[in-house]
Amino acid sequence: MKSSALSIEPRDQPRLAAAALILHLFAAAFPWIARCPPWLAAILSLFALGGLAATLSRVPGPHCRLRRVVWHGDSWRVMLEGDPGCAAAQLAADTRVYAGLIVLNLRVGRRRMGWLLPRQSLGPTQFRQLKARLRMAC
Repeated sequence: MKSSALSIEPRDQPRLAAAALILHLFAAAFPWIARCPPWLAAILSLFALGGLAATLSRVPGPHCRLRRVVWHGDSWRVMLEGDPGCAAAQLAADTRVYAGLIVLNLRVGRRRMGWLLPRQSLGPTQFRQLKARLRMAC
């Protein structure tokens, strides 16, 4: 069976970004609500707020540097914001496929990047094709 190339350019996901922000704010506030010792609550809150930037960098939108991913044959190529060309990438082992969400993780050189792709971010056919290809690859 021969398959064609798949180019992925997801739509911006402001609701997912807002949900991630709310989740991280609750995670930062929870140690204080649970009445942890102040030094421990401060450390846990800093970790929760520090993880916000990493989470938002995975949500498709203006805060994400990854713009397009192309799969052709066995090779992955990525287009980054500000770079004129495409860079070679490898699918990371921690990529996950769920019913309504794809956690796409790629390695580009020494860097790791990817997307959190809910079903609404892609067209229905493109979402199913990506899920099928990732399930076969992982």
